[in-house]
Amino acid sequence: MIIRSFAFFASVLHASGASSPFSTPVKTVSIIGGTHGNEYTGIWCIKAIEKQRELFNEKSEAKHSPDTKVINVFKEYPTLSIDTLLANPKAYLANRRFIDTDMNREFSIKKLQQSTETCSEAEEDTCESQSSLPYEAIRAKEIESMFGAPKTGSAGDANADIVIDLHTTTANMGITLIVTEGDALMSAAAAYALHKCKTEYGYQNVHILLLPKTEKHDRTHLPSIGKHDFTIEVGPTPQGVIRHDIVEQTEAALHSLLEFLHLSNMELENKRTGVTVLDHLREVFPDGVPCYQSAPAVGAKELHGKIQWPTLEDNPNFPAAMVHKSLQDRDYQPLRTGDPLFVGLDGAIIPYDGSHGDEVLLMFVNEGGYYYSSSGTGIGVAVSSRFDLETGNNVE
Repeated sequence: MIIRSFAFFASVLHASGASSPFSTPVKTVSIIGGTHGNEYTGIWCIKAIEKQRELFNEKSEAKHSPDTKVINVFKEYPTLSIDTLLANPKAYLANRRFIDTDMNREFSIKKLQQSTETCSEAEEDTCESQSSLPYEAIRAKEIESMFGAPKTGSAGDANADIVIDLHTTTANMGITLIVTEGDALMSAAAAYALHKCKTEYGYQNVHILLLPKTEKHDRTHLPSIGKHDFTIEVGPTPQGVIRHDIVEQTEAALHSLLEFLHLSNMELENKRTGVTVLDHLREVFPDGVPCYQSAPAVGAKELHGKIQWPTLEDNPNFPAAMVHKSLQDRDYQPLRTGDPLFVGLDGAIIPYDGSHGDEVLLMFVNEGGYYYSSSGTGIGVAVSSRFDLETGNNVE
């Protein structure tokens, strides 16, 4: 909630469409909280934004201490049309990750189409009717329809320029900015937020995670229903808890992203000459932007590279081996073949077998959400990389 001076970044404001990764200004921004109902930080943030809207419309100011300035996004970023959405209201009320299944795995076109199919009499024995679908599958279709049915509709285009999904993790991921490789706009926005969070907000545990290129229709995560998608993941924090410091980190990343979009809009609309925001980023990252990239999937059902832990026969959500203590809280740190990985019920240490390479980087280590089979059990695997500012493509 604390705002630092934006004077330096405002000084690089410019508008040369030829220097920008965008051809038109970004207007509509949807900010999502509660995709997982017990990740309260994102829900707090969207409720705070709605309070800001109320104050803005009333032309009043929030009450705060003299040394604290609260950002009102409607006042600070007037070129953006911002709305919010509580994605999973039932899970939020129940303080659960989900009711039936992980909503952030329900947005591929295949799953969305399943939620709209009706069964003919001949298919009744094999067809899954909507009433028998998981709540999150039905809710996912509702949300996709709210955004103009960009995956299942005939128009094929979203009515939101950018969908930003706010998440937290129990793992020591710091501020992790997640974008898809090849999206130049979102990659540049992530670079801006990375630099600002470190240099102006003073957070050092800030990272960019580049997801592999996939067809938008095949992406399973909620923000993929926007023309562009961006996920902010902050941790560690327990599930079902609101921590002031985690809220501040989430808002720092969110405000940095919104500021980038607003400044870029101003550049395009005012058509001035000079140093652009993108020019400044080129100076900051002359050799490309450092990032991590999800390792390729090895298992047939994996979305990305993951080291799965074994589970008990009577409960697929309960690990049969726990994460070794040497790995706890060491996200983005290396794991080498032969290093301790898990500890079995009998106390035996299970070493890493090199299944993803002789040396890998771990992420989402012991993430509470990954104890659920529908979310994908295990530890994420990443590789260190860089991406090009002009294209958002991996350069290593």
